[in-house]
Amino acid sequence: MMWILIIVLGMCGGRAMGWTYHVSTETMNWTMAREWCWINNHTDMVVIQNQEENNHLSTILPDRTASPYYWIGIKKINGNWTWVRTNRTWVGNSSWAPNEPNDRLGEECAEMYVNKGNIQNHGKWNDDMCSNLKYSLCYRGLLWLRHLLPQFPE
Repeated sequence: MMWILIIVLGMCGGRAMGWTYHVSTETMNWTMAREWCWINNHTDMVVIQNQEENNHLSTILPDRTASPYYWIGIKKINGNWTWVRTNRTWVGNSSWAPNEPNDRLGEECAEMYVNKGNIQNHGKWNDDMCSNLKYSLCYRGLLWLRHLLPQFPE
């Protein structure tokens, strides 16, 4: 299976830290998208740390003019939007698209819109049914970091 490799370098505690983003070429439901990350030796689905990273991703990901967009590693667990692996609940001040999350019954997973032609929604998130088909957006951390994380959490 082919995938797109996007390299990003960042800083963590004064030390340079690198990771890569990977996108599937086929669509799948949220659970399968997460499994796709693991099967292809990625750390997990992307965990967006802050608005700056969110904005960066929206500029480097392939543009889509309509759904399907990209599953991201945040899911509603016990009523809270929670990031995979970290159990953090950061959702940003301006991350959600207008009127989202709308909390329709069954919409417990999140996708990122990457539609450069739609300034209102580009780079924003939408809650959607986990069974819908979208592209998987994964990250791979440095090898020395991978051993610190549990293998298949949740």
